[in-house]
Order: sequence, then structure tokens, then C-alpha cells
Amino acid sequence: MIVVRQLKKRFKKREAVKDVGFEVKKGEIFGLIGPDGAGKSTVMKIVAGVMSFEDGTVQVLGRDFRKEKETEQAKAKIAFMPQGLGLNLYPTLSVEENIDFFAVLHDLPKDEAKGRKELLLKVTNLTPFRKREAQKLSGGMTQKLGVCCSLIHKPELLILDEPTTGIDPISRRELWRLIVDFVSKEGMAALISTSYMDEAERFSSLALMIDGEFVAQGAPGELKRLCGSVYEIDKDVKEVLPEIKKKFRHVRLKGNTLRFLAAREIEKTFLPVAIERVEPNLEDVFLALKKEEEIEVKAPFTLKGTVREHAVTVERLTKQFDSFVAVSDVSFQINSGEIFGLLGPNGAGKTTLIKMLCGLLIPTSGQFSVAGKRNPQEVKEIIGYMSQRFSLYKDLTILENLELYGNIYKVPAPVLRERISWALETTGLEKAKNEKTDTLPLGLKQRLALMCSVLHNPALIFLDEPTSGVDPIQRKVFWDIIHVLAGEVGVTVLVSTHYMDEAEYCDRLCLMDQGEAIAIGGPSKLKEDAKEKIGHIYQIALDHPFAALDILEKKGLYASFYENGIRMYSLQPISLDDVEELFSPHGLKVFEIKEVFPSIEDVFVHLVTSR
Repeated sequence: MIVVRQLKKRFKKREAVKDVGFEVKKGEIFGLIGPDGAGKSTVMKIVAGVMSFEDGTVQVLGRDFRKEKETEQAKAKIAFMPQGLGLNLYPTLSVEENIDFFAVLHDLPKDEAKGRKELLLKVTNLTPFRKREAQKLSGGMTQKLGVCCSLIHKPELLILDEPTTGIDPISRRELWRLIVDFVSKEGMAALISTSYMDEAERFSSLALMIDGEFVAQGAPGELKRLCGSVYEIDKDVKEVLPEIKKKFRHVRLKGNTLRFLAAREIEKTFLPVAIERVEPNLEDVFLALKKEEEIEVKAPFTLKGTVREHAVTVERLTKQFDSFVAVSDVSFQINSGEIFGLLGPNGAGKTTLIKMLCGLLIPTSGQFSVAGKRNPQEVKEIIGYMSQRFSLYKDLTILENLELYGNIYKVPAPVLRERISWALETTGLEKAKNEKTDTLPLGLKQRLALMCSVLHNPALIFLDEPTSGVDPIQRKVFWDIIHVLAGEVGVTVLVSTHYMDEAEYCDRLCLMDQGEAIAIGGPSKLKEDAKEKIGHIYQIALDHPFAALDILEKKGLYASFYENGIRMYSLQPISLDDVEELFSPHGLKVFEIKEVFPSIEDVFVHLVTSR
């Protein structure tokens, strides 16, 4: 279906794609993972026939894309959905009108288009919303409509650029079910990119792309063998952290768990705590393969003054824009020195809430205090704020941006020099300090923005989606800095994210959905509470996950895709024999079953579906 060899693409002097090659067969889902700017979207646009290339060969559906006529012939059988919510849709048209428009665009006979439309509306659960304007849909519904419009003409190749970024976990699961269903039943092939490492486990094969190159390629299981051994420690973590950092690579502190990589199997008795070897995931692979010098993060200063026990108090805070309620009756408290996470999909109300606490938006009702202060101007003087969009001056150098922000906050010159030196060392930007900020990759831009927000030694910092689009290495360094600021300096951190796995970095969480706080607590406590209600969760490795989901659905049992199999939920304990008895009459082979603890995504899905 797709054959790419030695593909190259340049934008002026920059080589965006360098000697890339891969194949995708019928019935396969091939994935592209990597940071923003790696070249994923460029490859997808070339394969979709909407972007030219300088060198190499691209054959899609048997057509040679070096020839314009053959490219146009293939495009009629390709569906391409670009990155971004609803970018292939018409916002003022209804759900039904958007689908009808794409049917006309592809010159489908009316009867065929009508039947296909009804099928797509049914499988996406969009039938009740067929008359609703596209611009009034939730993020998940918008993406499902985008897939409907892409599938209306029965394409042979489906190309989706980060289709699930920022949408809620339930919609992510539904969207994946929809994609796998159509690829399996209609014999398509799919090329999909994602920023979620857990999603990448579902691909038939995938490529890890960095700086325009494929640094690794193969099935998820094959790639996991490339990263050596992975270990975790969950007792006396802070005591053993310095020793672990001296001996091992890519040490990550997630809540009460320490995770690290070792080149080979280690002797587990060298420390007076239990060390458990665990299965690698694709984030471990990314960290192992992207060779980058690790940065030691040091505490830059001590916190000036004292902050009362509750650094932030929020009481029944509500924000309404005309008839739309963006934040509804939210209450919580954040303790001094705590890392408090706002977790939820795009549109959940996280940014609106942070902007109210920063004094940038006036609440419709309710009240709040930050370090005991309620006046917006006083609040602005004692906090650091990092917005969701990169907000530094692109035409200034790195050093000039740091000096500007230090002067805005009136940091004394001798102190500012010391803090700028620390900031450059921490970001690894000392050698590049005289370069324009615009030239930096996203991960370094985000680190620099964080540095600018703490130069004035704030008691609290508010970080809005600081790691969106950043690769796992940059995310790790970013969180290392946050842990030093909170743990050693005493800064209180409020951070928002739509990455469910980032919840583990926080001391406590507020899970948000549709403007409401649906749960507040530590990650472990939230998972323990959910386990009592969810019951048992089993990861089952088997040869035909989609067929297994169909079987379970017909029996009224709930399951979802997970890695090379399914994740099954049961109120009663089940064994391997039970699972084989369930699936073997249908010709399915079960390889392994193991019980696992709920993830934060499981918690979120449970809370939303049980409301």
C-alpha cells in the first residue's frame, strides 16, 4: 500500500526529512512518533500527495508519486486528516452537512452516500448530534466527525496526523476502536502519528523520528528490546535518589516511584531497598535512543519570605462566557511547596481556571486567594506564569529575554547575573545564549520560558500545558526542574496537562471535565479509590485484539485496546483458563494474562462514565 525509499525533503536550507524509508501493507497500522518538528507531518503530507519532495521514491497504492498524474489518481483513494481539531471540517455546517459535503466532493452516488453516512453516524455515536454545528461539538466529537468525513468515500489508505491529541480519554478509546474497526473490516492501511507513547503500543509497526530521521523502526515489542533493563523503586525514594542518579541513566521521579534505565541487568542488593525490574515502555525506548547529555538541576536560590499553609485557596469559582460555562463551581486548596496538577482534556477549563488565579480573568462568581492575597495586581507580583503558547520574544536572543524578564520583575543586577547563569546552565543554553530564541527547538523554548518565569523568585508558579508537544527527554528535564523548585526551593507549583501519565509527577491532582472538578487527591489514592469500584483489570495479550473486543461487547463486558492485546475490566477475578474458554471457540489464541492496577486514565474514564 505504501513503499517509501530514501525520501528527502528540504525547506530552504533546512533538511526536514533525511533518507526515510518504510513500508505499510494492507490491514496494517503504521505509526510515527517523535517530538514536534521531527518531520512527521511532512512525511504524512508527502504520502498523502499534498506536498512535493526532492529525492527518493514514494509509491502509494501502486502509483509513483514522482509523476503528477499518478499522484492525482492515488489521491482519490486516500483520506488525509491534518493535525488540529476540526481542521478538515466546516465549522458552521452541521455534522450531517459536513459528511454530505465530503460525499459530494468525492462524487459518491446519493444512495451509496446516504447508506455510508448512516453507518458512520451510528458507529461514532453521532446520530443524536447530526444537526449540531461542527463548531459546537466537543473535541472528541469533532475528531470523530473528521474521521467520518475521511471515511465517507471508502478510502484504501487512511492518513491521520495526531488525531487524538488533547481529546478526552473516552473519546480517544472510541476513536481508536473506530479506526481499527475500519482498517480490519474494510481492508485499508493506515498511517498515523501520535504524541502519546501509550497509543504507539497499538501500532502494527512504528518508526521513532528525530530531527528528520528514523532512529528506530519495527513492531513495538521489537523496539522495547533496544533500551536495556528498566527498574523501579517505590520505597525510601528520596533517600536513594542521589545514589541512583550517580550510577544510572534517565532517572525519573514519578510521585513515590523512581524509574531508571540500566545497560544490563543489575545486582538488586546494592541498595537497602527493594528494586524491581519492570517491562520497558516506548518512553523508555525514546530516552535510551535519543543520545543527549543529561543535565544536573541545582536549586538556584531559597524562597524569600514564607507562604501560609494553604498557598492557594479556591472557593466555588465559576467563569461564564455568555451562555457557556467554562469553569463551574470549582473548589480546592493547594498546600505550600506542593506540585498540584490540573488534569483533563482540551476544553476542560484548565486554562480559564489558571488565568483567573493569575488575575488575568475576572471570575463570574466565587472567590480565591493566592498566598493570602486576593487583589489581582498583588497576585501578579508574587507569582510566575508560563502560558500555554510560547510567549517569549522571538526576535531577542536567549540572554536578552532573560535580562528583559529579570528587569521587568526588578531583580537587582548582581542577583540577576547569578540567576541568569543558573538558568543558562540548567537549560544547557550557555553556548547558544547569543542566538535568537526563534531558532530553538520546542523543548528548549519551554525550558527557557520556565526560567524566565522564576527569575524573580516567586512563591508560586502557574504552568499551563508546559510540556505539550515536547519529546519524553525534554519532558523529563522539565519535570526535574519542577521537582527541584518544589522540593528544594519550596516553590508551590500549579501545572495543567492533558497527558494522563504526567499525573504521576504531581503530589495531588484535580481531575477536570467540562469545567467541573470531578475528583481531587493524590495519584495513588485516586487509583486505590477507583479500584474498589472498577474491580479487576486484566491485560490480555492475544493474536486478534479487535475480534476479542467484539466478542466481549456482545457478552456485555467492557474492554479497551492496550498494547498488543486488550485491557479487560471485571468485577470478579478471572484466570487464564477463563479467558481461553471465552476466546478459543472463536479461534483466538491467548498468550498471556496479568492483573494490573488502574491507571489515571482508567480513573478518569470511570469517573466520567459513572457521573
